[in-house]
Amino acid sequence: MNKFVIDTQALIKFLNGKKVISDSIDSILKDADKGRNIIIVPSIVLFEIGYLHEKDRIPIALKDIEEIMENSFNYVEEKLSMNIIKTAFEIKGIPELHDRLIAGTAKYLNLPLITNDPVILKTETVECVR
Repeated sequence: MNKFVIDTQALIKFLNGKKVISDSIDSILKDADKGRNIIIVPSIVLFEIGYLHEKDRIPIALKDIEEIMENSFNYVEEKLSMNIIKTAFEIKGIPELHDRLIAGTAKYLNLPLITNDPVILKTETVECVR
């Protein structure tokens, strides 16, 4: 079973039923729903989803994500830790705090990141799924 870290926009798009970035990424996420992949959801992604829902920018609520994670072994929260924070500070070229913490989570766990963020995609320090 393969593991992947996911960023906020990719998770929101997938949960809204939209194709996420590419056919290969869409397949990875659909396979997670079938129990074949594990999707690691950084705590900061959960916070961003809660915030965006609170501001009425997205229909997906934090409780929706919580329910998915409670009912599936294939979506797992990765809590923010000192090691992830230190790893995030090693990443240069990603100025946005949330994005750097998400990328830092992927780098710390040594897992590929599912993202369509052009700034993250340009960095060479984090492996991104394309």
